[in-house]
Amino acid sequence: MHLPPGTVPGPPAPAPELGEGWTLREIGPASAAGGCTRAYLACLAGLGGEAVLRLEISRVLCHPLRGCYPPGARDLALDIRIGEAGRSGQRLAPGFLRTLTPALFAADPRCRRVVAAPAVADTAVRQVFDAAGFRETGEADLLGHSVVLLVAEPTRIVSQSVALDDMPH
Repeated sequence: MHLPPGTVPGPPAPAPELGEGWTLREIGPASAAGGCTRAYLACLAGLGGEAVLRLEISRVLCHPLRGCYPPGARDLALDIRIGEAGRSGQRLAPGFLRTLTPALFAADPRCRRVVAAPAVADTAVRQVFDAAGFRETGEADLLGHSVVLLVAEPTRIVSQSVALDDMPH
């Protein structure tokens, strides 16, 4: 899917107060790619307001993932820096992702999926996304390395039947 520059909507801005003690602080666009990326620091109450995780939310159509699968126009790519936060980030990240993902779908009801793409060899990050409810859908080559595509979809999508008998004729 190729869209003229400036026609891809920017990623949604989830509410700063996510719930479960998590807050987001926007740190500005991560790239000037038409406003298709937002960068955040995630903070957890009780930790003195210190940033626990850094993340970027992008539209897949403006992200290298766009060539890895047939993306929807409102799909989101999620890049999260877990390693920078040490052991606490590894331990806290699944809960954060379980809180963030529904907030992203609420911020953009037309979004059909949130996709993450950690390196195939990064089993620790893959386990974090698995614990957060993302499902593995395959592997892809991306910028000279292999990644695993991990996907979260809203309940309204996951609960739809894919049986041929249930499809409209």
